[in-house]
Amino acid sequence: MAFNSLSYLGFLVAVVILYWILPLGLRRVLVYVASVAFYASWNVIFLWLPLAVAGVVFVCGRFIQANSATARKWLWIGIGILLALLAVFKYSAFLLSNLAGLWVALNSTSFSAASSFVFPVGISFYTFEAIAYLMDVRQGRVKMPDFVDLCLFFFFWPNILSGPIVRARELMPQLRFNRKFEPKYAFEGADRIVWGLVQKNVIANVLGIWVDRGFGAPSAALSTIDSWSLAVAFGLEIYFDFAGYTNLAIGTARLIGVTLPENFRYPYHAVSPADFWNRWHVTLSRWIRDYLFFPINAKWRGAPLPLYVSLIGVMALVGLWHGAGWGFLLWGTMHGVYLSAYRAYETARGEGGSAGKDSGGSWKAVWQIATLVAVVVAWVPFRARSLAKAGSIFGAMFGRLSWRPEYGALFYVVTLTVALLCAVEPLLTGVLAEVDEESGARGLSMFRIVVRPVAYLVGLILFLLFDQNYSQFIYSQF
Repeated sequence: MAFNSLSYLGFLVAVVILYWILPLGLRRVLVYVASVAFYASWNVIFLWLPLAVAGVVFVCGRFIQANSATARKWLWIGIGILLALLAVFKYSAFLLSNLAGLWVALNSTSFSAASSFVFPVGISFYTFEAIAYLMDVRQGRVKMPDFVDLCLFFFFWPNILSGPIVRARELMPQLRFNRKFEPKYAFEGADRIVWGLVQKNVIANVLGIWVDRGFGAPSAALSTIDSWSLAVAFGLEIYFDFAGYTNLAIGTARLIGVTLPENFRYPYHAVSPADFWNRWHVTLSRWIRDYLFFPINAKWRGAPLPLYVSLIGVMALVGLWHGAGWGFLLWGTMHGVYLSAYRAYETARGEGGSAGKDSGGSWKAVWQIATLVAVVVAWVPFRARSLAKAGSIFGAMFGRLSWRPEYGALFYVVTLTVALLCAVEPLLTGVLAEVDEESGARGLSMFRIVVRPVAYLVGLILFLLFDQNYSQFIYSQF
């Protein structure tokens, strides 16, 4: 039951109506049942997995709180079990396929191995939430709830599949479900849901048709202009796909009075590689920063070489978190190199080096353009998945130059139009927020009783028109 489906919208309407008419004492039961049913709709076989994760956190968390002398040991036991579960389900097929290739190369004989395992959706996300929970318990930031509360935290359906990655202190207090209904919950939730459906089904899925065709085509058939256009198109596709999912998740939670953290802040407006990661998949970025990067670098006290090595290493792990493949690893490593290069620039600028001679708007513009180009280039191995395919596309982008377009004009027009939408998105959002705030101050206004419903209707019509292009959310695969 995908977010961008009619079955989900029917499920959501029924749950939200029941939620607000039920007494407070039954709301948690409803949300629990709805969350389990939603996860089971993907694969009932793996219902045990979030329960197992909750069990590991509950047992290890109790031991961590009970005895400070053994707290560190139980923290690492819990993290080890959680990472083992993630590795078994996410990386076993990758390991077996590479072992099979090595066996064939060494022995010139066949080797039978499973090409893939059934993948439990959401495991990457709730595993990270579980690790953060244990670390927060170890540091005294949160206290252990009872097991039922913990299960609800991991099963909570709006964000179980693809985030946002929430922290216990953000979500747990809201799972009391004791808020009274306010009209803003309906408006804010519907805004996010309708826009998320348009982002996914109208924008991302349409771009995805051309992107799938391009990355699946023989590499020699791609010209330079095609390769660059495909890289840009995929960058736009994955942004609107994941931002669409995030808006649907946040909107869903908002309809029942729960606030989830923001996950995107116009990432293609970033002025540096570091700024990009402050805007893209924000909840993953802060998780990596707080629970991985800072602890690793604490003992080095900002020494340049260990800092650069750890940046590259941590981002390589971020790549592998997205998927078991060399393309993901290369994508993460490239971003690590970008971050290291920018940190080196900042160091030189701070020390009065040549990079700091012009610290005004010109250097900001240079870094903004360079960041955008670098991010687009890095999307190639992420989408190509194989190094051979990525290398061939890189060759067309930077080596065997050919400016003959192979696609129809519509592809380039749509890509350019979506890119322009991305460019003006902050302005449009700001204007709409200002209009909404002013109309809210006047009570029932033309905007709220006419414009908003019409916008909802247009968005839903577009969603229905493009529903035949339904496809899975990209990040639900990770």
